[in-house]
Amino acid sequence: MLVRGTQVGAHVIVRRVAVGAFSDVYSGLHAVDGTQVAVKVLSASSCLHEELVARFLNEGQSLRDLRHPGLVRALDLGLLPDGPPFIVLEWLPTDLEQALARAGGCLPVRTCAEVLGQVAAALDALHVHGLIHRDVKPANILVARLDAEDVTVKLADLGLAKRVATGPEAPAALPVSTAGTAVLGSWDFMAPEQWLDAKRVDARVDVYSLGVLGFQLLAGQLPFGGGTQKELMIRHLRMPPPLHLLGDEVPASLRGLLGRMMAKAAGTRPPLMEVRECVAGLVFR
Repeated sequence: MLVRGTQVGAHVIVRRVAVGAFSDVYSGLHAVDGTQVAVKVLSASSCLHEELVARFLNEGQSLRDLRHPGLVRALDLGLLPDGPPFIVLEWLPTDLEQALARAGGCLPVRTCAEVLGQVAAALDALHVHGLIHRDVKPANILVARLDAEDVTVKLADLGLAKRVATGPEAPAALPVSTAGTAVLGSWDFMAPEQWLDAKRVDARVDVYSLGVLGFQLLAGQLPFGGGTQKELMIRHLRMPPPLHLLGDEVPASLRGLLGRMMAKAAGTRPPLMEVRECVAGLVFR
């Protein structure tokens, strides 16, 4: 744990604000101008695993190289004197999971449409650069504003991102090789094919996860929640999304879109451009 006053690059640690499975997040301040930042530091135990170190460094490099308004910005990255790598990120006060809890578990249709459109645009940018997020969920969406007339969210955490392209459009990266049997992702949001072979998925898994997110934002519950890992996997593989749980205020166009986004067959899911066009029609109607 970093103590208050620890120097991290050009920034100074203030306090620890979150503890994750693989890393800790601190609030910090720029040593000269006082700008508030988030400092993400890989945990000591994670540093013992080469794959986790490579994923962390790749995340920082990708966020620094990919400038998009829908992606959280990486301001700096490097190594602390005693070894652990760090990423300095723009400060956003909360994530969508926390904001959703404060809102009573669900969001109005227009606000949900705004969130889906902005996350879809960020995912589109990742896909253009040969990256698949593989972990779209409320905790990985940071919130700048979530008012009725002013919504700004940013996609974060590329720790599980999969690279499917190289070349001038793809950020530089360290090689990462994960066993094909590993279950990578957050169970509640994983597409059927991600359960079966997370290493060989394509961009359509992000469309599925975004559909699950949209359902949760509108219904106040997950489409396939609870149970053991095996039970949850079976539900994602076989059970149709319970669209009847969406309230009458949800337009038929959005209800149908979410159903198609959560289709079991990846080939029948809509492209992100279609998702963006549909929700834009709801925002500006």
